[in-house]
Amino acid sequence: LSDILKKNVVRKGYIKPTPIQDQAIPHVLQMRDVVGIADTGTGKTAAFLLPLINKVSLARHEKVLIMAPTRELALQISEEFRVFSFGLNIYAALIVGGLSMSLQIRALKSNPHFIIATPGRLKDMAQRRLINLAQFHTVVLDEADRMVDIGFIRDIKFLLGLNSFQAIFFLYLKL
Repeated sequence: LSDILKKNVVRKGYIKPTPIQDQAIPHVLQMRDVVGIADTGTGKTAAFLLPLINKVSLARHEKVLIMAPTRELALQISEEFRVFSFGLNIYAALIVGGLSMSLQIRALKSNPHFIIATPGRLKDMAQRRLINLAQFHTVVLDEADRMVDIGFIRDIKFLLGLNSFQAIFFLYLKL
């Protein structure tokens, strides 16, 4: 990880990686597919955010799509992203229902490196041609099992079908 990213990790209070971080981060850094299964509160978000922020900091043209089942989880991921990416000039757009559509459209127009979204709002933005998923090569499905359980499987299939996602798929499932 870059020096700035390491400083942000220390500033966050992390001293030692959790088991999911220890196992997943090396694989994500090597751009391998990862399916991670861990309980809530074990550091799954950092396990995918840290190596992906590092990837984008080294290759500014890279774009990452992160989908979460709920607005609350997307907001948590967005906050973690903000803390870890501090000082790196890497930006994210939060695309979720229940928040201002015009602010989200403005965020998309700023060409963010990361999009953190719920499937329903992301599909809406894609159908309105406000987002081009062909720019994204990496996708994270956080709590994929929950997204399927609450009925987002069709939206996810639709969204993933808009791009071949030539690189890596990361699936994070919650127990």
